[in-house]
Amino acid sequence: MRILRRFSAIILAAILMTVLHSSALANSISESYIYQEGNNNKARIDQYSIASLATQHQEGDMNTAYIYQQGEGNSSIQTQTGQSNLAHSELFGNHNTTIQSQFGDKNILSTWQVGNYNTLLQRQSGFENLAIAWVRGSHNLITQNQVGNGHSSRIRIIGDNNTIDHMQLGFGTELTVVHIGDHASISALQFSY
Repeated sequence: MRILRRFSAIILAAILMTVLHSSALANSISESYIYQEGNNNKARIDQYSIASLATQHQEGDMNTAYIYQQGEGNSSIQTQTGQSNLAHSELFGNHNTTIQSQFGDKNILSTWQVGNYNTLLQRQSGFENLAIAWVRGSHNLITQNQVGNGHSSRIRIIGDNNTIDHMQLGFGTELTVVHIGDHASISALQFSY
């Protein structure tokens, strides 16, 4: 129930980000926000863009977050709750969206997007999870959800009009997807207890 409330808060934050982003687009001003609560947290946002929005929210200790955006109309939001987590996002292109959230300890989220109109959503809950996504091309959608401990997930996608929806529950499940091509839809669901 606690995780569900946190995911609901992320969705509300995404709606708020959309409203703020619409305001930024109207003004062609890029905006960035960092909120940290805890000790020894590190956060950095670099934007070389027009009408873009970047937000980082960290609660806990020894968390690290980084966002780099280059282009126009990009949006990134990262939320971390726990200890010793790492979130990293790089966007090159226009009108890309990345939303990453993780709850727990020693989790790693990393994204790299090149192109236009890409959407990438990654969520992790548990301990020592890893989710990495590389995207190159246009109109891609990647969604990853990991609940549990010790998950490892890597996705690399090159091409246009791709969709990947992935979820892992349990302990130690692992997924690696490499796709090169057009018009693909890949979905994976793993339960392992």
